[in-house]
Amino acid sequence: MPALILAVAVGGVVMSDRTDADADPGIATAVDTGPDLITPILSARRVPGWLREPTSDSLLSGSIADVLNGAPSATCVKVTRGDMLIADNNTSAPIRPGALQRLLTLSALDSLGGSGFRTEVAFSADAEIDEDGVLHGDIYLIGGGDPVLSTRPFIDRFGDDRAFTNFTELAGQTIIGLRTLGVTGIDGGVIGDESKYEDISRDYRQEDATDVDGDGQPIWTSEQAASNTVGPLSALLVNNGFSEWPTNIDPALNMRADDPAETAAGLLDIRLRAAGIDVSDQPDTGDAPAVLERQTIAIIDSPPLEEILPRSLVDATTAEMLLIEISVRSGSEPSRLLGSLYLVTGGLTAAGLPFDIISSRPFDGSGLSSLNRSTCNMLHAAIASADSAAARALPPIAQTSVTACAPQRVGDLHVLASSDGTTTGLAGRFSADNGDELVFAMLVDDPTRVLVDEEPAAEGEESPEQLGPFDNCSDMQAALLSAISGHPYGPTLETLSPLEAAGG
Repeated sequence: MPALILAVAVGGVVMSDRTDADADPGIATAVDTGPDLITPILSARRVPGWLREPTSDSLLSGSIADVLNGAPSATCVKVTRGDMLIADNNTSAPIRPGALQRLLTLSALDSLGGSGFRTEVAFSADAEIDEDGVLHGDIYLIGGGDPVLSTRPFIDRFGDDRAFTNFTELAGQTIIGLRTLGVTGIDGGVIGDESKYEDISRDYRQEDATDVDGDGQPIWTSEQAASNTVGPLSALLVNNGFSEWPTNIDPALNMRADDPAETAAGLLDIRLRAAGIDVSDQPDTGDAPAVLERQTIAIIDSPPLEEILPRSLVDATTAEMLLIEISVRSGSEPSRLLGSLYLVTGGLTAAGLPFDIISSRPFDGSGLSSLNRSTCNMLHAAIASADSAAARALPPIAQTSVTACAPQRVGDLHVLASSDGTTTGLAGRFSADNGDELVFAMLVDDPTRVLVDEEPAAEGEESPEQLGPFDNCSDMQAALLSAISGHPYGPTLETLSPLEAAGG
């Protein structure tokens, strides 16, 4: 055995020597005269983006700090880059959100899911059509709570591609349906049925709520309602509940319908008469027969809910209608109050938002009420995921009220802006040129923007500056947009990339 082991060991050494000899290229006979490598292989310059990142984040934080310099005490800001927190200031402070409230309404309804809305035209199954083609009975226009049911002239004023359900198409289907049945006249009238949302008010002037100080106040003041930012609400709503509107889209110039359901019935009545179908009675409102006791003439479905949700960010009436729909889809009675209650107790939590009853208090769906309170944490969370309904609904900045103050270099920027009286804010997402995703939210409440009349300044003293209410492109909005769109900061990637080899 010792001899055998010795023989194996000697054989291994011999084979190893032969392998080394075969692999040996021999003595070098030439020298590589190519350029010297200036940047080592293991150098941070090989990953210039990573090398710039700390400096860029620091400069971004500094730019946001500049925005906050001298800002009112009631100011919150939250900015993230991916999972990195870049800036946060008073993120849990309760501040009036204005139109940014709509992000929360949208998120809550999306968490409930479901399809869009349906509007129907029908008559009683007992109604008879005589030999002369006269239908003896009423025609019912049955509202399904569709917040975007509109005529083309109303929609065309906005000059965008917002979702809507074409009322004229429904009227056309109704005319075709009646003619198919041989109807030439109606011994009755067109009745608007808004019973899906019964017992709701047209607006919130008559509804009181407890404000943050514990005092009872109307959800909307008379001035807020009179601004026409929101039209009167109803389950049967056409053209946002306005009976007249000018070419100018200033809502203050719109004429509110006293009875939206009757106004909608009147629109169908006009089209029936124009088509040569005689209608004996004037338009009115009432309840349609039960589903099994009526014959349907025409039906129109709204666009899918996912297409309607973005409209709520640019249309306050849609936002308020969606709040009522939250109460319906949560199994409650159809009312704004219960919609608001569900928004508090379930919708925001179901949407994965950090709801806090102390700091977050929604009283309406559009943000018109001065009683609403929200936080930068809530608004940021609503749009933090690019796949969330709120993030997908954010309009590009070119379609917003702050496009005039957007920096030229904005990349891919989607934002919702709000400026109303003493409050202003922004919430949005920015895709930078280097692929970074920034998510940001800001709320500002500055009571000094609306000053009450004070005693005249004493001789030799200056009167306080009358700042006036916040307007679109407020200084705070413009400063934050500039700070966000400047990312990535720091030296260019070319400056940080590997140095060119000597002699190259």
